[in-house]
Amino acid sequence: QQRKDENNDSNTAAAAVVHAYADIPYDRSSFHLAGRSDCVAEVAISLIQNALNEIELKNNNNNDASNKLEARHPFVGLVDHVSVMSITSQESGTTTPTITAAAASSARQIGSQIDQSNSNSIKIHYYGMACPNNTPLATVRRKTSFFNSGGAHDNNEKQQQQQYEKGECTIGTPLEFVENYNIRLTPNVDFGTAKTLTQVLRGRNIATKGMGVPGVEALTLPYIRHADHGGNVYEVACNLLEPKIGSVEQIEVELEKWIQQQKQQLLSKDDGDDMNDQYDRDYFIEKAYRVGTTEEQCLSLLKNADEDEYWMRYDQQVFSRFHEFLG
Repeated sequence: QQRKDENNDSNTAAAAVVHAYADIPYDRSSFHLAGRSDCVAEVAISLIQNALNEIELKNNNNNDASNKLEARHPFVGLVDHVSVMSITSQESGTTTPTITAAAASSARQIGSQIDQSNSNSIKIHYYGMACPNNTPLATVRRKTSFFNSGGAHDNNEKQQQQQYEKGECTIGTPLEFVENYNIRLTPNVDFGTAKTLTQVLRGRNIATKGMGVPGVEALTLPYIRHADHGGNVYEVACNLLEPKIGSVEQIEVELEKWIQQQKQQLLSKDDGDDMNDQYDRDYFIEKAYRVGTTEEQCLSLLKNADEDEYWMRYDQQVFSRFHEFLG
């Protein structure tokens, strides 16, 4: 629910739930807050603490839960990731060092409070501008079990023992507002082919392979569902670390090129043009969608909210959508 800033004559919200999302196959949910840094931190701490108090984290070695664990999105703990990002100043139109410093301070405040209240049940890892060395999130995650958990688990490798009751948590402030974009493939695309799309999109491949979208991190994951809901497929999950440079639009351009490449390969095997119309986008792609919010969405919400009635309607919309996601 929205909190108004009682210390400011402006009608701009001090903190608001911009978006709430749940993904049952991945066994995860996310909440996007926006507003004044100290207010966002206060709401986030309350949300996190309530989750830690109310939800149990299944033991990684519980055989009864093994199938569920394999379907999960990669994670390190019950509260897996807290990202506190600065947004553009409404006055100057830029992200100022002061705003960025406030975001990093809020990240450390959240981490410190959660650590103090749950020191024996959760381990905090800081990243980005919230840690002294400005270590990237991916680097921090490589020091945890993240890339060997859930759908990213390599069956040839032993999963790490869970040392904390509620697991671990990464908390930090990236250099820019990070966006997320997932591409869910159809059953026509196997794991090996799905990985070729991941390679096409990964920004780190630009220098070494001559392909990729700047600032994009990409990971191939299984998306496990009951047959009645579409069956098991794969997704390519993308983090856009520099969305002003490597945008969703650029991802879509590269995706279309990949689709054409796959189409040509299939046509050459079929040795005929009668299949040309079959291999369209829908043959390869079930859904390409944003996960979460954009900077513009947060700014628009905070700027245009000037009535309690508006917030009541908006809160109800967020709650209703979240209920739909939960099924």
